[in-house]
Amino acid sequence: MQVKTGKGTISMMVVLAIWSLSLAVDLPGLAVTPIEGSLRTIFPDVTDFKIQLLTVLPNVVIIPFVLLSGKLSETKHKVLVITLGTILYIIAGAWSIFSNSLTELIWLSCLLGAGCGLILPFSTGLIADVFTGKYRMKQMGIISAIGNIALVGATFVVGFLAAKSWHLPFLVYLIPLVSLILIPFLNKIPKSDYASAPVSDSTTATTQSTAVPAVDADGFSTKGQTVKGGFYIGRTIWLLLAYFFFVFATSIPAYYLPNLMPEYHMSTEDVSTVTSVFYFAMFAIGLIVTGVMKAFRKGTFILATALIVGGLAMFVVTRSFVLFIIASALVGLGNGLAQPIFYTKATELVTSDSKSTLSLAYLQVANYVAISLVPVIVSLFADIFHDKSNLFPFVFILAATAVVLIVVIIRVQHFTFGISKNYYE
Repeated sequence: MQVKTGKGTISMMVVLAIWSLSLAVDLPGLAVTPIEGSLRTIFPDVTDFKIQLLTVLPNVVIIPFVLLSGKLSETKHKVLVITLGTILYIIAGAWSIFSNSLTELIWLSCLLGAGCGLILPFSTGLIADVFTGKYRMKQMGIISAIGNIALVGATFVVGFLAAKSWHLPFLVYLIPLVSLILIPFLNKIPKSDYASAPVSDSTTATTQSTAVPAVDADGFSTKGQTVKGGFYIGRTIWLLLAYFFFVFATSIPAYYLPNLMPEYHMSTEDVSTVTSVFYFAMFAIGLIVTGVMKAFRKGTFILATALIVGGLAMFVVTRSFVLFIIASALVGLGNGLAQPIFYTKATELVTSDSKSTLSLAYLQVANYVAISLVPVIVSLFADIFHDKSNLFPFVFILAATAVVLIVVIIRVQHFTFGISKNYYE
């Protein structure tokens, strides 16, 4: 079976190999969450800080290795980097299953983060290499959906395994074995898809510039854009800031629902259900993202932001479990719609396709920094407003996202929130 790429066709096995890279990129730290209580019993002499390191460290270590992977993507050794990252991931997972030392588990979580960081940029970067136009957008939606449904499934599996033995949840880190089996098919990606284009080191884009066109392939103006190292500097800054905010805003429920929902007499299982709905909604809309864009066209980003605002508003006003589920679905739909667009736009931050994976690496760094800073920023504003209630994070981010919605409406014709016909036609 052959799959259309916008440049020609490619084997379905190659596509499956690319898709497989998205299966495990969101899993680091997941195995530890359901066994934190057990670890406190098994290792009574260790501090809570050490146990928390098991979930925090992988995400911290991912950041420098994502940047390293992005730089290595400019070489001819992409498949080698992916293979190394996959092997490190599997080694960390397999070793963790048999480990009986918390210190050892902490070091293995670092190894896990390193492996994941090396893989992460290629989960979207290879899509950028192989596909173009509406085919690229469709694939970005699919891999976003795959990552989210894998996270939902793994969460339930980890919870089940944790009830059997505290070692078993680490089995989830062996999922990259699927990628390892399929990696040889990545060698069948056409060499032309990896071709590099010359990049001017530093210039300013104008309508008269010969180095940079007045508009890009998707019709967005590049006039006045400073280019350095192959990146449109203005575009890059604004897109990373926008993505940072969207990740930050949609991470609030996952962080603070476990505190808010019990206040309304809801159980831990209720919290898990509401959180799972969020990821399932992201999965569902990721599969039809090009169809939604075709229906809403230039209003797609407005729709995505409005869905998030609507969901956050429901979290603020409701006390009902059913309405919490609907609120979670709305936020998930908005985030799931925006995410593939951000991925695609990241490939348009550069003047050369050879730097697309590096630009996607920068986007992933913004993602992990945003997630890491959620408690820090929320705590800061809680202190400023002297409000330590469990509802404050939702009120705060609702107000901020409502302001961003106004910005999206105003800037809907510009690059960061604009929608090109090439995305869906």
